[in-house]
Amino acid sequence: MASVVDTRVAVRTYAAALKEKGHGEASAAERKVVVNGVANAVSTECAAYTADFFACFQHRFALSSCTDATVAKMLKCQQQLSGQLLSTQ
Repeated sequence: MASVVDTRVAVRTYAAALKEKGHGEASAAERKVVVNGVANAVSTECAAYTADFFACFQHRFALSSCTDATVAKMLKCQQQLSGQLLSTQ
């Protein structure tokens, strides 16, 4: 499993490959590494929010702790982390 640091390096490598090789098959390997890295990092870092969401989902949102904020927190975590990882700065 790739770390957040490894994923940032992979994003930079992919950006460089896009400049060199274009959007074709030549950069497909780099793209695959980036997608897997981001997915693993977001899954790991946002696991608590995802667990809360699925607990609500399994109980059909009948638990008292299940509000719109439960979903919003999970989505916000996923959006912020993926945005940070994919920024090439």
